[in-house]
Amino acid sequence: MSLPKSPRGPSLNHHGTQRVGRSEHVEATAFLYAIIDAAERLREARAFDGSRALPLDARSGLLRAIERCGGAPSFADLARLLKVSPPSARNRALRAAAAGVVELLPCPEDRRLIQVALTPTGRRLLEAQSMPPLDWVFTLLNGLPRATMASCDHVLRVLVARLERDEKEMRRARRRGPGAY
Repeated sequence: MSLPKSPRGPSLNHHGTQRVGRSEHVEATAFLYAIIDAAERLREARAFDGSRALPLDARSGLLRAIERCGGAPSFADLARLLKVSPPSARNRALRAAAAGVVELLPCPEDRRLIQVALTPTGRRLLEAQSMPPLDWVFTLLNGLPRATMASCDHVLRVLVARLERDEKEMRRARRRGPGAY
């Protein structure tokens, strides 16, 4: 989406930022909803054999979070990575341990803490889930030029970075008190 060009330059509001008209607002909102719709459809997508094309369930998220942290996170670390409460992260880890995909280990520096590590079974499951079936990916993305995918990737990364920035600012404002942003 690009804003209409004026011969006198961009139209600015009293904050010194570019003004956006109703049609641009509608277009931008439709763009965001299209991203949400695509994400929801990807979450539910099935490969040709009927299995989930992209494993996005809670256990898969837990395994990816453990791998992302590069070691054996504590329940509190997992909670931050998964953006859930510490009791929820603990429950997920306990269920995964009962399934044999993670093991719970005492922390060497503080024996009161429990660390969560992948078992060989969990590592194999993570590796199998990290790549969706080639035929499904090829069929889904067939005909999309690399430049188009790179541009889309850039847009999504910018959106994620801005959302994370806003989330941090809102957390800081809540700590400072009401009315602060």
